[in-house]
Amino acid sequence: MRRGLVTLGIGFGVAVLALFAFLIYVLLASGEPKYWEGEIAAFERRDVSNPPPENAVLFVGGRDVRLWERLAEDMAPIPVIQRGFGGAQIKHIDYYRARIIHPYKPRAIVVMAGDADLADVRGRRPEDVLDDFRTLVLSLRAENLDAPVYFVSIRPSPARKERWYGAHRANQLIADYVSGERGMYFIDVTPGMFDAQNNIREDLFRWDGLSLNAKGYEVLIEAIKPVLIGAGYGGLRSSR
Repeated sequence: MRRGLVTLGIGFGVAVLALFAFLIYVLLASGEPKYWEGEIAAFERRDVSNPPPENAVLFVGGRDVRLWERLAEDMAPIPVIQRGFGGAQIKHIDYYRARIIHPYKPRAIVVMAGDADLADVRGRRPEDVLDDFRTLVLSLRAENLDAPVYFVSIRPSPARKERWYGAHRANQLIADYVSGERGMYFIDVTPGMFDAQNNIREDLFRWDGLSLNAKGYEVLIEAIKPVLIGAGYGGLRSSR
């Protein structure tokens, strides 16, 4: 019996180590742009069978865009295209810009990313987030895409509250940068994420403390939609 327990214990230990090694692999691999190739290809297949609207506002980013199930309804009457994938970092968006931005010739681009950048296991700084955002926008401008770019502030979450200082710093850097640039804007969604005692509102999140629930998305809607409506994206415009 003892031998059986020892064998069972060894097997369990090997399984735990294998699982740990797999998780480390995923964490490292997901930091590389090519890890998301399958999701990008899926967008392209979907564009063939279900072409996206013209003259739309493009929402691009990671978790928050990907899980926003009612984005089109929540932004109506603004026509939108939803291109959120995995836990996308800003450099991933830049890597795939020829496939998930340029084909749509968007009226405006809403970038919702940065949180995954700071959570990268390789270690990335707020300054790196700014540099990657600057590279993305300057690349688009160099390629003659002049659509206004709106950066939605990196938001806090209970699961990553220890990273909030870095996220807050990245927000400040990007807000300062876009304030001096033509056609770039910063949308701050963070005020609605804290309660009166300046604690992160846990009622805005799903069980994982990371993904937004319906109430969390209401905070995003209240911050983002009025800005886009005020900029005139809710009206119809003739097709190209």
